Amino acid sequence: MKRIKFGAVGDLPAPTGHPSPQIFLCPYHPIFEVTRKGLPFKDEDDPSKDTRYTFTPMKPQYWSEWKAFAWEDCEVGTGTISARTPDGERFTWAVRFSHDGDPSLEFWGAAFDIPNP
Repeated sequence: MKRIKFGAVGDLPAPTGHPSPQIFLCPYHPIFEVTRKGLPFKDEDDPSKDTRYTFTPMKPQYWSEWKAFAWEDCEVGTGTISARTPDGERFTWAVRFSHDGDPSLEFWGAAFDIPNP
């Protein structure tokens, strides 16, 4: 499992034989701002809506066709993020979001599991 704080760059766990995807996990805001840059995690129940979770791929020359879906509550969230390799293989990472309590005392960010093909 790999943890990345909101507002930080980090590497997702690498699939065997591939480089680690690197993302910027955009800061979390209690009210979604449509002007923020990045790719939103789509609402898993209604993909026409965005959640307040957003990320920016940092190594687009290798990883492409990013997709992300999530469910969010006032304190936590869960979801998936996936990307395709140059040879067309898609990998999916389960993700758990934490945004409860005081960000200076508690971990605010996401934890990514080892990917599944």
